[in-house]
Amino acid sequence: MTCYLIHFASPIGNSDSARGQAQHYLGSADDLDKRLAEHRKGTGARLMQVVTEKGIDWELARTWEGGRKEERQLKRRKNSRELCPICLQEDSK
Repeated sequence: MTCYLIHFASPIGNSDSARGQAQHYLGSADDLDKRLAEHRKGTGARLMQVVTEKGIDWELARTWEGGRKEERQLKRRKNSRELCPICLQEDSK
């Protein structure tokens, strides 16, 4: 199993509140390539479906070994931006 972090080119959600916006999707999969293909088609998770419908570009930012347990641990940290190498690079500029 693989945990993965997807970075959106632009945030999605309620623009009135930074907490109401998402710029990442964190998931896990047995077959990462298959799961990413589902996300590209908009048939994976609901958030990824909306991202696809809105035409927002995204890229795989990072992976970790692990399954659902590790995914939940990462999600509980509520710091996807700090886990994302793309965001960290943008912040350092």
